[in-house]
Amino acid sequence: MAHAFGGAWTERKLSVVRTYLEAYAQALKNQPFQRIYIDAFAGTGDRTNRRREVLPLLDLAEFDAVAKGSARLALEVAPAFHRYVLIEQALHRASSLVSLRSEFSASNIEIINDDANNAIAGLCKGIDWKKSRGVVFLDPYGLQVTWQTLIAIATTRALDVWILFPSGMGLNRLLTKSGEIRQEWQDTLDRSLGLKGWRDAFYAEEEEADLFEGTRSRKVKDASPEKLEQFYLDRLRTIFPTVMKNCVRLTNSKNQTMYLLCFASANPSSKVKALATKLASAAAKV
Repeated sequence: MAHAFGGAWTERKLSVVRTYLEAYAQALKNQPFQRIYIDAFAGTGDRTNRRREVLPLLDLAEFDAVAKGSARLALEVAPAFHRYVLIEQALHRASSLVSLRSEFSASNIEIINDDANNAIAGLCKGIDWKKSRGVVFLDPYGLQVTWQTLIAIATTRALDVWILFPSGMGLNRLLTKSGEIRQEWQDTLDRSLGLKGWRDAFYAEEEEADLFEGTRSRKVKDASPEKLEQFYLDRLRTIFPTVMKNCVRLTNSKNQTMYLLCFASANPSSKVKALATKLASAAAKV
């Protein structure tokens, strides 16, 4: 069964990632490294786009046909990666990935039924990155990716990563207008952003008149789409040597930013930094 979700913004997201994977595979085809593709939220490998009425920010077109998901698109890239790691926590979706592996008759496809953060931590520690290079695609629904996971990727000094960050669908929704945020939401933001400083970054103190006390201070939300993007990019730059200048903004029909597709590379080599930036910038324009 195909995984139901998506729309025009999903098409754009997958087009960018596919274009990068194709360019990456060509650029490294004559290099001695083992090339690895890691899909951290692989789903079923395919997807069916349907309208989600429960999410008011979404205004998605209907699609009747089954479309290719990121895992299938990666498997179609030529030259092929030497190793594919498809991570999916939901057992029924992971089971569908087994069929995908059979379809491609590939023994180099590894399916991991686990939480993405746990799986990536293990992969980053267990692979000899002096002999390997790779691309990670982090495509969560919300704020499931922890900052520690990004640190693990950066520590390899060998992986490139495309991150789907839910600035509108996740971060902005948890940043309440009043500044009164449920503790569990605060904990989620702490884990996702890797610091507590977001409280000061997205809220300002404002003095207002009070009938009895004269004046009083209140919190005012200060979190425009542009500010959310810049904040996240600045955070990525604290751990990755290369971060694309701007994210690819994925918007709905009302031009509201739902997600940011961000690129970073962990390799500190000046030549690699230049190449990664060139390939990512070209992919972002498709």
